[in-house]
Amino acid sequence: MNRRRPIALSRRELYQRVWSEPLATVAKQLGVSANGVAKICNRLLVPYPSRGYWAKASVGKAPARPPLPPHPEHSGAGVTISGVPAASRRRRTRLEPEQRREQLIQTAADIMVREGQHAASMKRIAAAAGVSETQVYNYFRSREVLLVELARREFAKIRAARQLDVEQTSDHYERITRTTRTYLREIGVRGALLQTLLSSPEVRVMLRAEHRERYDTGLHQHADALVSLYGGSRAAALACTVMLTNVCLRAGKLIADQKIPLESGERLCLAMVLQGSRDLFTREDSVRRP
Repeated sequence: MNRRRPIALSRRELYQRVWSEPLATVAKQLGVSANGVAKICNRLLVPYPSRGYWAKASVGKAPARPPLPPHPEHSGAGVTISGVPAASRRRRTRLEPEQRREQLIQTAADIMVREGQHAASMKRIAAAAGVSETQVYNYFRSREVLLVELARREFAKIRAARQLDVEQTSDHYERITRTTRTYLREIGVRGALLQTLLSSPEVRVMLRAEHRERYDTGLHQHADALVSLYGGSRAAALACTVMLTNVCLRAGKLIADQKIPLESGERLCLAMVLQGSRDLFTREDSVRRP
């Protein structure tokens, strides 16, 4: 197994080798162990045949080979196998558990933004973060759980930005203006990622209960605030809140889908929300007058 010079392989060449001959044969040619070849393939996200593949292939029943995915950014386009044992090329960093958790969530977000949800497999996330796939599963028991945590993080950032606006003024209409603008601008930044996340039925199901509870609580709190400020019917205040909230949500979806520019959505949404709120309470006041 000794060699005089290193062997350089592109990911495509390695992929062709491991699907042309058994892993043990490829390993002997490269001067490493079969387990070593498997580790190289895992690091470079090169799929290789599972146990039993060649036995099935010998009787014409081999399953179709998976395609070669895009290479992980940190790994380059290939590998050089040296005749001398080398130190690990993976940059090892020891992070606190919460830091590692956030790193994995952010890595998933980066992959999804660039390549879509399908690309954010646990193996791909692990390779991009420079950790083992097992370590990713130590933090998130499944891919769906990781994606739900990413969605929660994005929604939490939107709520935090709006809450900051609420604390800046006590004027009702100024708050509506500030929080509406902030929501639409945050959606302009985070909406595409959230739309991608929510395209997964599993993610939607896992978020549904807490989203509904938070949505209903927000509606009732806002309706109570309207009644406290202006009096009138709570039913009317709640109906107004529901309708105008859905105007904002619809505008946000159009912005996230890039069907309308942020500036146009902001202008139109504010015009409808502010005028709709004013009209409701103007009419309520006129009904109450003798």
